[in-house]
Amino acid sequence: MTYSSQSDNDLTLIDPTVPHGSGVRLGTLVLIRWIGLCGQLLSIGAVYFILGFDVQAHLTVPTILISALLNLWFSLRVDTNTRLTDAQSAAHLTFDLVHLAALLFLTGGLSNPFSTLMLVPSSVSATILGRHSTKFLIFTSIGLVTCLAFTPFPLPWDGPPPELNPIILLGVWISLCFTLVFLALYMARVAREGRERARALSATRAALEQEQRMAELGTLAAAAAHELGTPLGTILLVSNELLKGWQGDDAGRTDLELIVDQTSRCRDILAELSAKKRAGDADHFTYLDIEAILREAAAPHEGRGPKVTYERKGDPQLIVRRTPEHIHAFRNLIENATGFARSSVKITTQSTSENLMVSVDDDGPGFDPQIIKRLGEPYVTTRQPTPGQDGGLGLGLFIAKTLLERTGAEVIFGTSVLGGACISMTWPREALSEKISEDDAAEAEYEELDP
Repeated sequence: MTYSSQSDNDLTLIDPTVPHGSGVRLGTLVLIRWIGLCGQLLSIGAVYFILGFDVQAHLTVPTILISALLNLWFSLRVDTNTRLTDAQSAAHLTFDLVHLAALLFLTGGLSNPFSTLMLVPSSVSATILGRHSTKFLIFTSIGLVTCLAFTPFPLPWDGPPPELNPIILLGVWISLCFTLVFLALYMARVAREGRERARALSATRAALEQEQRMAELGTLAAAAAHELGTPLGTILLVSNELLKGWQGDDAGRTDLELIVDQTSRCRDILAELSAKKRAGDADHFTYLDIEAILREAAAPHEGRGPKVTYERKGDPQLIVRRTPEHIHAFRNLIENATGFARSSVKITTQSTSENLMVSVDDDGPGFDPQIIKRLGEPYVTTRQPTPGQDGGLGLGLFIAKTLLERTGAEVIFGTSVLGGACISMTWPREALSEKISEDDAAEAEYEELDP
């Protein structure tokens, strides 16, 4: 099973393992290339003018100028704010890799201390490009490193350059190739997890914003009902007076009766909205008993088949703030519990002087024991698949856990006494905002007195 909520289906998400474009600005690569060219010229100049070594200037300087001319062309003729595609970024990195290998080939190959720079392009590719581009750069790097081992150009030196033992050269080659692959895999793993988490957090924000918009819509409707009540009452009063004293034709009386009827209907609709606001159905700043919040979250899923039962332990009543985070997270967890339970789902609340615990248990297949330690991470399937259940995106549990942790809860996953899955949530008392402030109490009292 993959934990996913209904709201997940409304979110536009991209497969986190495959970047759909590097998103790198051309100007960024151009600037980095200028920095690299300056470093290359500075190194060759220092070796030639300060150390007095032969750097094959008739070959190395033109090689650097080729890259400089290409970079100048990009700077002057192409919009540097352009966002490059995966293939375009890979082409730029490949050019830089070949250019660096050519300079190293002309200045000693693997015996050149700067040969470690061959690790950079593939590592950068692993963080911003797709798998195919990264693999291509890794294999290209390994091929170029191999060519560096057979360069006929000696390392710049004062007199005969030192000759490295073939075993040392083999060790350097193995070290570079191994580090190439290791760094690329490591960077790709870290970058992929970062992209997954960023997209999952975006989904979390979208889900919370959707819940808040619904709550704000209810509050706006209640406010409109309050503000429109007086003018509608005036219209209804005047219309009734006109109707009672009407001396005109029947067509005019019919129109007045229609006005009275429609005005009465508007007042009934607004009265219903006001009643919902007082009942706490629309205002996300209402304080409710924790079991009432759980029942509200579970209401859309109680008729899905499995029986949902409630059990309370500890305090007879515990008043907490009803927030969009609570509603969305509870609804998500209960939806999945009822979707995978065989016959029953049990929701338990237990309160002590120090904390509140809420647990959702079901008698379904339970969590996959192989990945139970990773539960709460984005894009992780959480239960054994069952017939008729799709895999989803694996975001529902991550979203619910993130929202609950924002309210101060500690979320633990385990096995239920019913034989299925158990998710327990624990809040410290001070994180629950149990007591209504004086302003909230005065507002609630005013709403009760206001007709």
